[in-house]
Parts: sequence; C-alpha cells; structure tokens
Amino acid sequence: MKRRARPSGSRLRISGGLLGLLVLLVVLVVNAVSSAAPAAVKSASASHACPVATGSGDTTFTRNFNPYSGSKLDFTLGAIYEPIVIVTTAGGGHTYPWLAKSLVWSKDGKTLTLQIRNGVKWSDGKALTNKDVVFSLTAGLKTPSMDRVGLTAKDREISSIHTASGNRVIIRLNQVDSTFVGANLNGQFVVPEHIFAAHTSDIDKWTNPNPVGSGPFTKVTRLTPQDYVLGKNTHYWMPGAPKVSCLERLAATSNDAALVQIVSGQADWSHNFVANVESAYIAHDPAHYHSYYSTNALPIGLFFDVTKYPCSIVGFRKGLSQMIDRAKVSKLGEYGYAPPTDALGIAGQWPAWIDPSLKAEAKTIATYNPAAAKKTLTDAGFTYKGGSLYDPKGNKVSFQVHVIGGWSDWVASLNIITQNLRDGGVDASVKLEPDWNSWYPDASAGRTVSLLWQYGGGPTPYGFYKSHFDTSSYRAPGEDEGCCGDWEHYQNAQATALLAQFRTTLDVKKQKQIIYKLQRIFLDNLPFISLFIGPRWSTYSTKYFVGWPTPKDPYTDPIFTTFPDVTVALTRITKA
Repeated sequence: MKRRARPSGSRLRISGGLLGLLVLLVVLVVNAVSSAAPAAVKSASASHACPVATGSGDTTFTRNFNPYSGSKLDFTLGAIYEPIVIVTTAGGGHTYPWLAKSLVWSKDGKTLTLQIRNGVKWSDGKALTNKDVVFSLTAGLKTPSMDRVGLTAKDREISSIHTASGNRVIIRLNQVDSTFVGANLNGQFVVPEHIFAAHTSDIDKWTNPNPVGSGPFTKVTRLTPQDYVLGKNTHYWMPGAPKVSCLERLAATSNDAALVQIVSGQADWSHNFVANVESAYIAHDPAHYHSYYSTNALPIGLFFDVTKYPCSIVGFRKGLSQMIDRAKVSKLGEYGYAPPTDALGIAGQWPAWIDPSLKAEAKTIATYNPAAAKKTLTDAGFTYKGGSLYDPKGNKVSFQVHVIGGWSDWVASLNIITQNLRDGGVDASVKLEPDWNSWYPDASAGRTVSLLWQYGGGPTPYGFYKSHFDTSSYRAPGEDEGCCGDWEHYQNAQATALLAQFRTTLDVKKQKQIIYKLQRIFLDNLPFISLFIGPRWSTYSTKYFVGWPTPKDPYTDPIFTTFPDVTVALTRITKA
C-alpha cells in the first residue's frame, strides 16, 4: 500500500546539556548548505525537460519495478501501475474513479460493480480488460503477499470476485461494508495478467526489470545508480495526459544532500524535512520556490514488537510514553513543524472523532513526567537497581532504535527521545542505518525498534484502527507489515468485532460511538507510542513546472511516494 516519505541527517548524540548545541549545529548546517548550494551547482539550474523528484536516505538505484516488492523504485506505483480508484483525504476529501470509471453498489450494499474503462491499453499495446483487474484482485489467493483487499484474512468479507459482460467486475461481500472502497479497494493496483501470471510463484524475488504498465510513465529511458528517467506512455488512456514527456528521480543520501539539489534547481520536487524551510529554500527564489507542510495528518510513533517480552507489557509502553518530552522533540528535533500528540495521536486528522471523556487520560499518558513514568513501571513489576531499569524477570532493559542516518529530523528527535529514556533508567541508544534497504525490511517486520508512520486515512478513523487492531491486518512476528501498517504485530478480538460493526452502518452517530470504544481499547493497551504529527513534507518549484498539489489547491497528497494519490499529480503537472 502506501509507502510514506520520511525525514533525514547526520549522526548527533546529545544529552540534556547539549540540546542547545544541537539547535546551533542544525542551523549552521542548514545555512551552510543552502548558501553554498547555488554556487556549487549553478549550471544545474538550466531548464530541464522532466520534472525531477529527489528523496533522502536513498541507496543506489537498482532496476526493480516489481510493485509487490518493498525495495521497488519510487513511481513504480502511480507512474507505471495505476489504481482502480483513488480516495484521498487531501483537501477535505476527494474520490477519483480511475481504471474503473464507475463503482456502483447494489441496493442491499453487498455487491459492488466496477465498470472498467474501455480503450485502456498496456504499454506493450495489449488491451487492459476486466480479466486483468480480476487477476490483480485475486492474485493473493495464490500468493498471499500479492493480496491487497483482504482475501487471505481470517475474517475475509469478500465472497467472490468475477468478470461480467460489458468489461465489468463484480465483487460480492458477505455483509455490508461502508468502508470497503476507501479502506480496501483504494490500495489495489492493476497489473497485466499476461506478464504477472508467470511470476506468482517467484513474486518475492522477481525484479520486473522491463515493466509493462498502464500508467502515464512506463518506459525506462535511463537508469543509473544515481538517477532514472521514465518516459511517457504513448498508449496512455487519458486524453492530453501526461502533460510532460518524462519523469526523473534523482538520488539523495540525506536531507542536506537533497537541499543542495532543490536550492540549485537540479530537482523540482522533494518529500523531505527542511529545517527553517523559509530561509533555507524559499528565500533563494521566492517567486518559484514553495513548501507545503500539511499537519492535517497522522502521528509518527515509536514501535516495538509487542509479542516480545518485555515490550508485551502494557505498563512498559505506558511508562516509556511518560518518559518522553514530546514538546522538546517537536521544537528541536522537528524544528516546530510537527506538533506533539497525545497518546491517541489522531487529533491532527480527526479532531471531531475524539471521545471528550478520554482527552484528559490521553494527555496524561503522553505528558513528560519522569516520576509518573517510574511509578507506572514499578506498578507493572519493573525495578530499579543503581539507576538502571530491570524487567520483572530481572533483565536489564536495553534496546536500540534504528533510523536512516540521512533523516536529520528523526535522528535529532531520536537522540532526544533516547536521552529521555536513559534519564529514566533505560539503556536506549540510536542505531544509524545507511539507507532505505538497510533499514526498512527490519523496521517493517518489527525486528528492530523504530519510528514509523501510520496507515488508514479517510473521512473517519476506521482505517487507522483497522491497521492496529483488526485480525486481517495482523502478520506473524518477523513478517513484513508493509501491507497493513500493524508494525507492532498487535491484534484485538474485541476491537475486530467493533470494526465489523462499524462497516455495517452509515449512521455517523453509531460510527462515533464505535470509534469511542476503540479509543478506550487503544488507551488500555497502547499498542504503540504516538509522538508527533507526521507532516506531509513537500517542497516544489514552479520555475519549470506547475500543477503541483499546493496549500491553495490540495487536490491530492503532496508527497510523491503516496499511492494512489501520486497518480493524480502525475497527470496534472505541466510545463510552466
């Protein structure tokens, strides 16, 4: 499903007395990089034919366009492989029918008919039909890692999927599900059966080096370890789109490296944290350089595998939550752009859905209070010896939090967090990883303690709680949770039943009462520790290209790694 874009930077270990030095170092680095950048690569600012996107924490690019792979190249989803439908919370919410031009429910709410667009072709010239859509929807029955709609879930709600005349697809459910399109179908992309049918048995290893897709950019015209270019799909189905001839992705090892690229004009679009973005980036060309840091977003959390002792103890997670100074993390680590959260963490996205009776408790669990943290831990059976924390079995509590070394804000934030934890007796430290491929597989499987983002956007918190509670989102410890966002490997039978009730009603009052009960369960169990809002970082230049998602026109999510949202942007970006 969605891979979220993240922040980056250099290795900094701090104590409470060095926090001021940290701020000074960050300012000096940003000012030095941004002021030197134009002189260093001034020639790079000449007009370029392709919109150029840059990331952070990138490893060298390898030719992997397998949409089911965790190490696939950016734009595999969105530029090459397209969604059936796009449901985004951006701009108050939009629904864009895509490869299905219409979606119609039966009167009893149990049958969904997808009218697949006629005339859509794969980039090899063959027709995209309802058979390709059914193959994509049902491939998980052969290979579970290809399941995107819950066909392999214990409580699967889909009874059948089949083709029908007139290029239609019929999906029948066992019961009414008011969330199915936004929470299930929204993550599904369509692949060509005539290519992928031969690779269901080796999908976890296949790299799909010469992709055949239906998206706006499908031709690999250049691929080096440091950049790649996707050329326009000459068979693209949308009239007049794409509006540019190609799309380029440039590698950047860190936020600072990416800052050089965007300030100099080498890159037009980034999804990176930029400290003091107004002076570090926008001031270099106020007429063309812009940022979009939306905080109408979900929280970043500290995740443990809760199936492993002592992380399985609720009091352990609550005690650690009370050890963390979120205000300092927000101000210094996130430069004030990412507001701290309470323990529920959803006020940025759904403030109207929070149970008023739980607000005080949610605040208390997330309030920096070392004395309260110590009591929470000792009440749970933990002990202190010589200032160090020991679990109820007598083992010293010790762990490392892993992060990509180029993600400067997360590195800074984690140094503050781990110092807080050390002050509370926990032997905690930061482990820097060199790049995405070194960090993500272990982080997504819960094999390391990590900061991670959230799944489950939409008009309600349903998807958020589904990702953390529902048995359909659960994967065994050590397995990749990239499909579902249950990074902590937690499931709750009571919450699963409540989520099933939510799906069967369109009554907002009833839905809210269910969400309130889910919030009670969340606070009682605290499956992960919410820390701060994860802003939708985006910087973009209008010097050569326009049509980006902007604060004034938030037609879709501004981050280019957000699928399916990015597909909309790639059909709208045009030359200035």
